[in-house]
Amino acid sequence: MRATGLEVTCKNCGFGSICLPRGLTQKEIEQLEDVVQRRKVLHKGDFLFRSGEAFHGLIAIKSGMAKLIFQDEHGQEHILAVLLPGELVGLDALSHYTYRCSAVALDTLSYCELPGKEISRICAKIPALFQEMLRHASDAIGTQREQMLFIKRPASQRLAAFILDLSQRLETRGFASDEFSLGLSRQELGSHLHLALATVSRTLKQFERAGWIELRSRSVKILNRQALADLLTSQD
Repeated sequence: MRATGLEVTCKNCGFGSICLPRGLTQKEIEQLEDVVQRRKVLHKGDFLFRSGEAFHGLIAIKSGMAKLIFQDEHGQEHILAVLLPGELVGLDALSHYTYRCSAVALDTLSYCELPGKEISRICAKIPALFQEMLRHASDAIGTQREQMLFIKRPASQRLAAFILDLSQRLETRGFASDEFSLGLSRQELGSHLHLALATVSRTLKQFERAGWIELRSRSVKILNRQALADLLTSQD
């Protein structure tokens, strides 16, 4: 899905069941549309926001992919998450009104933004909106917890889990879930999964030789989903 000249509102957006409008009445969605800034476009490598930058709003990805990153004291980049259409980012900045990490476009990307200066007013006007924000925050915490648990698992399980999770999230959004872009380079995958570059490359090749996947640059085609799923329950 790529950015186009077409205008998409909260009311007719295909991600209404995933993004903030979920659970809102028609009138509440129309009130939200009055303050949401729509269809901004970025290109690969562009920042949605940077760590330490003053909070300017909550961002919902409309098309394309992004990565959420932070840099340690040595300047090393660590990838916290891969963001897909319909996912919200920036909630962690609400407490101090400063972004704690950076978000970078992985390809051509469009997004909507709920301006920070409007959040308190619109939440007071639409109480259900605050509940939706809590849902997104809770989902993010749950995902981070699962990622922390998987850091202790073998490399093969980490990569299988990443591929299957991305596939499931894409399917939920109506995209192809058997053949898709991983979004990340092999080196970036290593950063995200806490694995060495050589380990990532070797493990993916093992999956390919086993007939489980087919690799095409940064894209993957799942050939044996059950084998990947079985790997996650393996004790090896």
